[in-house]
Amino acid sequence: MAMDLDVRVAASLIDLTGGFAPAEDLMSPDVPADDPHYRESVSMWIFDDANRIQLPRFLVEDIAGRRDERLTFFNLAFPGGRSLVEWGQAPARPMAGADGRPTVYGAGGMAFHCIEPFHRWRAEYSGEMFDTRAADLMFAAPAGPRVPVQVEIETRSVVPLWVHGRMSTAGAQMMAEDSEARRFTGNGFRYEQLVQAEGWVKIGDETRIDFSGRGLRVHRRSSRISAGFRGHVWQSAVFPSGKGFGYTIFPPLPDGAPTFGEGYFFDGRQMIPAEPVDVPWMRVATPNAQDVGFTLRTANGDVRIDAVTGPTNFSTVRSAADGDADPLLQQQGSALYSLGGESAYGMIERSSYRSQLTLER
Repeated sequence: MAMDLDVRVAASLIDLTGGFAPAEDLMSPDVPADDPHYRESVSMWIFDDANRIQLPRFLVEDIAGRRDERLTFFNLAFPGGRSLVEWGQAPARPMAGADGRPTVYGAGGMAFHCIEPFHRWRAEYSGEMFDTRAADLMFAAPAGPRVPVQVEIETRSVVPLWVHGRMSTAGAQMMAEDSEARRFTGNGFRYEQLVQAEGWVKIGDETRIDFSGRGLRVHRRSSRISAGFRGHVWQSAVFPSGKGFGYTIFPPLPDGAPTFGEGYFFDGRQMIPAEPVDVPWMRVATPNAQDVGFTLRTANGDVRIDAVTGPTNFSTVRSAADGDADPLLQQQGSALYSLGGESAYGMIERSSYRSQLTLER
């Protein structure tokens, strides 16, 4: 893969596995009979360095209690506000790869392939998507013409994986008890890992877009309960130098009790625990550029990361705990991050109750 050579060499000298055995990164055909909330999922967030097209979240996920169909969520976003999306359900694909091992996770026209656990993955999609606008997705379900789309992606991991709860004592405690963070992110196997990527996208009879860039890959196998989810901010990126970051934080609780807010800064050699501060909570939803910079507080001092949103998508997601009156609006998009003279596109996902938002086209 034609990626940053220095980053690849550095990654080859680092343990990227987080201590997991290679078999843990394969898919699991076994479903706990006593856990109705168990779900496996794989997702990729891939970003073109040249910003011709962005892929904010291609996801396939189990539907709790079902094995024949899986949840699908595919996003393409362009400068100027064009969005291609396909959200729904599709027949589950077999997990067995060519060698008989469970290396495939997919549904319908989408498949993720584990080539080398925790190191190399491939993704492919062939199907149709709605051709719409990000501004329209803030207000309604996808609509518009259906267009054929093909996608191929190859990723190579360049930063050690991150597991929620590993970066702080408070985070570890919350992931060990019946907390909001444990219920929503899952009390089992879940990690996220920064990658370099290359691939291509073909839309109808338009010119094929070949890209190289970077992004994030997530693999989860756990019990997950999303009822009562109140919103969040999640950001990550890896820079050309190999430095990178990631964090997740949930909004303050009304009673002032602590909430999960954990992250890391990767200095090119080691993962440094970090607390996110100056967090860009979503108060205004817009497809236009917004300042989403923040600070990571570490034992070695503060790391300020500047950021501006790029091509993005929106979706109305699970309802608030009190019913359908005030659902959440979720942003899944790209942002251009800057640190110490270098920049890179990475991911941003934010959500807030609609009642707390100003919506701007």
